[in-house]
Amino acid sequence: MNSFAKLKPVTLLLILFISSCNSQKQLTPEQEELINQAKDNFVFVEGGTFVMGLENLSEASPAHKVTLDNFAISKYEVTFKEYDTYTEVNGEEKIEPQWRDQEDMSPNYGVTFVNWQQSREYCLWLGKQLQLPIDLPTEAQWEYAARSRGLDVQHATNNGKIEGGDKDNYGDGEVGSFPPNPLGLYDMSGGRPEWVLDWFTLYKAEPQHNPIIDTIVFQKKKMIRGWHSLSNSVYKRGKRPPEN
Repeated sequence: MNSFAKLKPVTLLLILFISSCNSQKQLTPEQEELINQAKDNFVFVEGGTFVMGLENLSEASPAHKVTLDNFAISKYEVTFKEYDTYTEVNGEEKIEPQWRDQEDMSPNYGVTFVNWQQSREYCLWLGKQLQLPIDLPTEAQWEYAARSRGLDVQHATNNGKIEGGDKDNYGDGEVGSFPPNPLGLYDMSGGRPEWVLDWFTLYKAEPQHNPIIDTIVFQKKKMIRGWHSLSNSVYKRGKRPPEN
């Protein structure tokens, strides 16, 4: 989750499926098993109304009411192993093969060096394999899930708190290395920062229902959530051009 070198496809989300994939190689039994495991990792999130944002944090204000319908989101970040399956069967180059001897780029770490379009294409491809409407989550869905259906917490951890360091629940390790939040979701505070579906815009004060910023308002940048922060990690907002 950090500078561009640490960006990755966000945890996956079940919403409208709107893309088809190019022809691909036949999956091996091992690849089919890996894809089916991804299906088992989805966690149901009951919809509801919550206050999104934080008034005393300029980038996350104004706080405003948001109502979301039910959705499902993956409990884990997408790993190199999972993303490598996608590139292999579609005849694409492996992501940054020259750096794969680094520990934090081993198969069970969250994938890095992928832009927004690559992240979304992976989600849509996985949806086609599983015959499910999988896509990136909206920014509102990401925050609602990270805050365990809108709880007033600073971090997406088992107790809503965090301690800085390499060996605690804020450290950067293999996906699922540290305790999940109360919904059973891992690494939304720590691990990699995560692309979401929306274009960047400032928050509005008016209540919203299933908000999604699907048009460019004034900056050609996509939203990123889950930045490293020792305070308010579930509220911090980042943005980068989608090709970054």
